[in-house]
Amino acid sequence: MVTTVWRTILCLWLASVLLVISLPWSNFDATPHWKNVQWIPFTHLNLHQAVLVETALNILAFVPVGYLSVRSFLLCGHHPYLGASFLGFVSSFTIEAYQLFCQDRVPSTSDVLTNMAGTAMGVWLALAIDQFVAFCTLHFRRLCA
Repeated sequence: MVTTVWRTILCLWLASVLLVISLPWSNFDATPHWKNVQWIPFTHLNLHQAVLVETALNILAFVPVGYLSVRSFLLCGHHPYLGASFLGFVSSFTIEAYQLFCQDRVPSTSDVLTNMAGTAMGVWLALAIDQFVAFCTLHFRRLCA
């Protein structure tokens, strides 16, 4: 039951991220724009405010993907961290592939890497919370015994 709730939240988060990133749909023309692709990562990275905000948003948008993926797959007995990384990569790659077919969008390897960094941060957050809760539970039981 609990994993179903986490999976539902994960699906809703991914759907909302994909929806927001894919707007406006009028830019989609089904023609690949290979000239727009930024193949070499972080070549556009500078201290300009717009670039820093875009980079931060790419990371922050995928922190919940990592966190919710761990919560969704933790009780399945599989490797939730590998699954979270895979889901983060596939989602990010799908977004960039969609942008390839949009006139004014710039697919970028930097975006995939920053999205993966956000996913990794979400995984780390889930692990840190689990360790903190385990630590508090252990010490609370010792105090009560």
